[in-house]
Amino acid sequence: MRDAYHHHILQFMPAVYYIILIATLLLAALLFRQMVRYRRKYKAEATLNYFTTSLFGKNTVDDILWDVAKNCISQLQLEDCVIYLIDDDRRVLVQKAAYGPKNPERFEIRDPIEIPLGQGIVGSVALHGKAEIVGDTSQDPRYIVDDEKRHSEITVPVYSGNKVIGVIDSEHSRKYFYNAGHLMMLEKIAAICSSKIARTLMEEKARRQEVEVQLLHKQLAEFRLVTLKSQMNPHFLFNCLNGIYHCIIASEIDKASDYLSNFAKLLRMVLMHSEKNFISLREEVELLGHYLKIEALRTSKPFEFSILVDEGIDPDEYHVPGMLIQPFLENAIWHGLMNKEGSRRLQIHWRRLKEAVLLCEIQDNGVGRDQALRKRRDEGHVSKGMSLCMERVDLYKALFNTTFNIRVFDLYDEDGTPQGTKVSIAFEIGSEAV
Repeated sequence: MRDAYHHHILQFMPAVYYIILIATLLLAALLFRQMVRYRRKYKAEATLNYFTTSLFGKNTVDDILWDVAKNCISQLQLEDCVIYLIDDDRRVLVQKAAYGPKNPERFEIRDPIEIPLGQGIVGSVALHGKAEIVGDTSQDPRYIVDDEKRHSEITVPVYSGNKVIGVIDSEHSRKYFYNAGHLMMLEKIAAICSSKIARTLMEEKARRQEVEVQLLHKQLAEFRLVTLKSQMNPHFLFNCLNGIYHCIIASEIDKASDYLSNFAKLLRMVLMHSEKNFISLREEVELLGHYLKIEALRTSKPFEFSILVDEGIDPDEYHVPGMLIQPFLENAIWHGLMNKEGSRRLQIHWRRLKEAVLLCEIQDNGVGRDQALRKRRDEGHVSKGMSLCMERVDLYKALFNTTFNIRVFDLYDEDGTPQGTKVSIAFEIGSEAV
């Protein structure tokens, strides 16, 4: 009886083992499939995270597209990837980035092509805005051969808002290579790409607008500068014409001739340099020389003047704003020297402080500022030339990266009696100013 029982049990043992083995294998298969699923999911998430972080810091649309094209290959192990953007004006798709055979050199596309909207698989996707997988390109009449014929293709649109702005296109040598996983990944990559492109386009637009605003401000400032120069030049030109007129009325023919000769030379130079913001120091010295000769002829109280340029200065190398110091000379002559009895002297001395800095010192032995200001107040005189000059200085600073350091010193003798005025003007001119 017992032997029969054991014999019966032994007969069923292999069946139990088989059941356990099968159950184990099924469980292992389920675990493996789950592991593969998790691995694919992790790889997909890692790839998307990589794309998200790889696009960080890409500040132009071209940078973004080249990065996506490159990483479509390296991360998704595709053979070929080309990204197109739509040219709205011509209604064509233009190849902007590639990786694979179309990209033999860094940031270069070999024999780039353009595809009209609606033509080919790429053009169709761009037109209707729906991604497509073509398992066998030989069966699709829309297929367009680019660098070489391949047997399967996937094309995904890139949106900006509700508008298609381009496509991501990949081809493979194997038929039916692309699957739903590829489609999902490329659609998510296109979404990331679209978001970054939209933000970049907005930033580029903001930068362009900022540049346009700055350019407009500069143009307005330059227009104001031209206006100021046109206001200053007639100011002293009128005085010159008035002086010539008085010489003619007084029948001072020789004086009128000298006056007219210097005036003609001065006017010619002023007209020649009217469109220039900076002129050479040599030209400035010549201009001021003609101006001072005219002023010396115009006044009934003679004065001596001199213009000195240190030997270490090349007058053709340095450039300064044309006639900017003329109002200082006019002030020195008409408010300092003309109110003084005895000898009258005016000296302009150009010196170099350092490589890019010129110092112009204007010194007169007139009555000094206090007495000159009292007389001007009594006469109700307002110096428009000086106010315009200072406005010109501010515009030069803003427009041309220049520095003007203007200082005025009152001169006294040992007894404290005014002995004149010295104006010190330091010009620091940037290289982009000339």
